Amino acid sequence: MHEIYIVNYCNPNCSPLYSITRLSKAEAFAKAKELADSHSGTAFGRFADFENYYPRRIKTEEWLYNWFINLGGEPETKHPLYFVLHGSDFLDHWFGKGEVTKIPLADISSKHISFTFGDSMAKFDQPERKNPFLKETLYELINQFNGDVDRLLNSIIEEYKYIEVQLWNDKYCHV
Repeated sequence: MHEIYIVNYCNPNCSPLYSITRLSKAEAFAKAKELADSHSGTAFGRFADFENYYPRRIKTEEWLYNWFINLGGEPETKHPLYFVLHGSDFLDHWFGKGEVTKIPLADISSKHISFTFGDSMAKFDQPERKNPFLKETLYELINQFNGDVDRLLNSIIEEYKYIEVQLWNDKYCHV
């Protein structure tokens, strides 16, 4: 199996490896207004509709957190940082071809990382949603494709676009 990375995309007008849900509710709404008022583009649309976005994001993160705990995960936060497995041209474009952060998956303890097929929030209340899974399950899936992560990703791209990664410990990011 070749080295696999988790990848975070950040719009050129933002700072990488931050999560708005780690702010207090009042701070999050103020930051969302600031971002929506000063930026256009697809990555900022969610902030213009923050009244709807924020409660859905919080509910999704509660679901992810509870699943992660039940699977034996050991989160250091209730609000993960989001990555994708092995990169995504779709998200690179979505975030305006800004800063890209790559972390080797092998460097991350399975107790600090979880995965979902597709965008966890977009898929949260959809019938095709699959539950979060751990690193060991990911490796089993990759092995079903003869150790080829690209083949796994190609098999799910039409329905899910990518595999989302939730990183539950910031020590791997050096933030």
